[in-house]
Amino acid sequence: MDQDQSIPVNHDDFIHDIAYNFYGSRLATCGSDRCIKIWDWNRQTGLWILNESIGAHDSSIVRLSWAHPEFGQVLASCSLDCTVRIWVEQETNMKNSSMRWRGLMPLGDSKAAVHSIAFAPEYSSLSIATGSSDGKVRLYSPTDPVRLSNWTVNCMIDFVPGGATDADGPLCVSWCKSRFSSPHMLVVGGSKHKNVKIYQLLSNVFVELLELAQYDSHVLDIDWAPTMGRSYHLIATACADGHIRIYKFWSDPSLAKTHLSDSLFVYDGDSDDNKDDANMKALDTSRHPDDASASSDEA
Repeated sequence: MDQDQSIPVNHDDFIHDIAYNFYGSRLATCGSDRCIKIWDWNRQTGLWILNESIGAHDSSIVRLSWAHPEFGQVLASCSLDCTVRIWVEQETNMKNSSMRWRGLMPLGDSKAAVHSIAFAPEYSSLSIATGSSDGKVRLYSPTDPVRLSNWTVNCMIDFVPGGATDADGPLCVSWCKSRFSSPHMLVVGGSKHKNVKIYQLLSNVFVELLELAQYDSHVLDIDWAPTMGRSYHLIATACADGHIRIYKFWSDPSLAKTHLSDSLFVYDGDSDDNKDDANMKALDTSRHPDDASASSDEA
């Protein structure tokens, strides 16, 4: 049986994100110490071995994203310093040499902190979506797909008309990864703006397809699960009110609609009583039905 393993990542401050590569054989971590650490899984020893530690940004690094391996070993990072950086592995250089990962020029088009990044599905070519607190989602692609150099903005979504600032909170983005659905769709959530919208690429422009809902609380994170044999997609939103709301979304143009499938209450982080209640509920629901029957019989 596999055992849990603790990795001594040795970050000097909070860790904000971890990301596995496509195969789960490589792990990247980032944090407030402005560093990215990349780890390789050693099958012989069963241990995670440090590949490289990178001083990557001038402020806290909040999110990481791996590109599909058909484009090589490519990692993206975003930071409160308002930039996005692309890192490409140089396999001819030694590990832990400070030269193993080549950083491309920072992408500094945002006027506010960049909180979310996500590489597009591999079938749509190499591109990345970035969500910034200035209220815009920018999509970058390299003009040289071989050297992966000169990344430029090829499309932009004005999620907040008129723009926004860091005080308005972050945006979060997630792609539809299914190649069998309507192509090039992504969902964007706004924190202080409290809404979630689905966009689709039509004639090189992302147009709003549908608005999921208006929220009474800030939207902190979002994720898209494609159809996978179902007639609908699932879109999950994590909100500051302690709820995870899961929506069903039908992408057929004749049926384009959403339906709130489930709302999972985690707990109110400001209330110790609610924490205790949530923990008790978790304990109750984790018990096996046979255990409950046995308890009843004993009673």
